[in-house]
Amino acid sequence: MNDEWRVADDERREPNVERYDDERRTATKDDRTAARPTFLPGDGESPNMTWRFVGANFDQMHMNTNLEWVRDHPDAELVGVCDEEPETSTGSLERAVDDLEIPDEAVYDDLDRCLEETDPDVVLGCPRNSLHAEFVERVTAFDDGIHIAIEKPLAADLADADRMLEATAETDGLFALNWPVMWDPVKHEVKRLVDDGVVGDVLEVQYYGGNAGAPPEDSWFYDPEAGGGSMLDYLGYGATFSTWFRDGDLPESVYADAYVPDDLAVDVQSSTVCRYGEGLSTLQTSWRMLTNPWEIEPQPMKGYEIVGTEGSISTRERGCPIRVTTAEEPAGYVVDPDPLPERFENLVTYLIDRLESGGDLEGPTDPAFCREAQRIVETARRSVDDGGALELIE
Repeated sequence: MNDEWRVADDERREPNVERYDDERRTATKDDRTAARPTFLPGDGESPNMTWRFVGANFDQMHMNTNLEWVRDHPDAELVGVCDEEPETSTGSLERAVDDLEIPDEAVYDDLDRCLEETDPDVVLGCPRNSLHAEFVERVTAFDDGIHIAIEKPLAADLADADRMLEATAETDGLFALNWPVMWDPVKHEVKRLVDDGVVGDVLEVQYYGGNAGAPPEDSWFYDPEAGGGSMLDYLGYGATFSTWFRDGDLPESVYADAYVPDDLAVDVQSSTVCRYGEGLSTLQTSWRMLTNPWEIEPQPMKGYEIVGTEGSISTRERGCPIRVTTAEEPAGYVVDPDPLPERFENLVTYLIDRLESGGDLEGPTDPAFCREAQRIVETARRSVDDGGALELIE
């Protein structure tokens, strides 16, 4: 075990080694809760503690990155990893074990045993879309003091979103959502420009998002029952961040269509039109891009274009992060995003900041906010089946 595994200090005890005796393993839920620090989110005081993290489920490939963030944070300790169904994973438990030099005794294939023996403060979950609600319910039922962060999107449908919010409503734990682009300064700069009134009142938000195809072709991403398809993969981004840019404003109605190839069971392309009081916005998803955007920016570029009463903002111009046009400068000008506050460095830094400062979850990190945006996704899904425009689902 090297210094990368001992991410806090040299005196930290190794996970699962000479710490958990038989009495510990059979401790009751009340015993575990009583043994926790009395600090709770909202106290606004740092307990000067090391936060114990577990990474559970690798269905989403982002889990590997999330665990690297745990390793790199000076106040975080990775005490366990768990993958109950490696056959459905697009992330890699094996790679995490190798890269982070995780000892065998900290690797699990049973979530309940993992939680019992590692006693985490925070659980990072990357289950496939259809299992988000079940995952959150399992963790909160085990210990209602555990803090939970799950990978985007919030849920496969609105009913699952409500199940998670209900399961976490009366707990002492924080419940947060990880959108990888939340740690991108460009998105925050766009939000600031809109909030500052640079382009006036928002009339339209146009979004185009996707990749070159979900990997691999036999993964859960291609299973409609698991929450697969480009719409569920990327429409959550467009719906959630466009709602954030619009300060929570939601459409009156939604019309959507999706293309499902003959040889697949899920869509590889979708278009969603949202009708607001002042105009239309379009949210498009695709698994047909020539390249993955994180490798080579495809054409057309993914991103957002915002049209306001006094100008526009685009994050889809090759060679510049943001371009703004206004009546005073119709040719436009480039905006370089300001550095983000330290808490937005990544998911783990953000969670620890919120836990120690008592600050509220912000925008797309807040599942309650995401639940409102999920109404757009839910209505779009139903519109595809119905074949027409529908009023926004409650």
